[in-house]
Amino acid sequence: MRLIPALLILTSCATVPPSHVYHRQGLPLPTIDYFPVCRSYGCAKIDMESLSPTDKSNIKNIFKTNDNSDNEIQNIKKYIAFMEREIGARTGTSKDVGGTYKRLGHMQQDCVDESTNTTTYLILADQLGVLKFHDVLALTSRPPILSGRLGPHRTAVIQNKNTGEKFAVDSWFHDNGVTPEVVPLDQWRWGWHPQNHNE
Repeated sequence: MRLIPALLILTSCATVPPSHVYHRQGLPLPTIDYFPVCRSYGCAKIDMESLSPTDKSNIKNIFKTNDNSDNEIQNIKKYIAFMEREIGARTGTSKDVGGTYKRLGHMQQDCVDESTNTTTYLILADQLGVLKFHDVLALTSRPPILSGRLGPHRTAVIQNKNTGEKFAVDSWFHDNGVTPEVVPLDQWRWGWHPQNHNE
């Protein structure tokens, strides 16, 4: 009976700064000029990338209309999809399909890769000054007993600056370049997944 509270403690790491997670994974902290992109399950393969002037211009254009927190969440969805398409074309991860086991190979990404990359892209957006209503937190996890899947699951996390509400930004469910799911973190933590997702 004590297992569930213990697991909830383990999955509450969203309050940890993102830098802690990068250090733990042995990854350099992302900067606009030099950031890691994970692939091949658990960040086994790392590609180093940078944002070009065109990338920066396109990103700022995505967030051009950014009047409130709900609008910013919609922009974040478009932005993550944009980054997956742009970076995927450079690294080969454009071939990544949703989930973990539907396709194998070094270009496939599991939830560790996806959540790390999404967190990286969010940090870059923050560095570019386009995030007005949300802070970027460290990624967080849920164990199989809550996830209802074959293994634990991880997600990137943002927090509303005014209300303190936290949201999962989860791109793992879909193919590369598809808009990610953004749902309240408490809902995600208790096993949320899109309807008809069968992995």
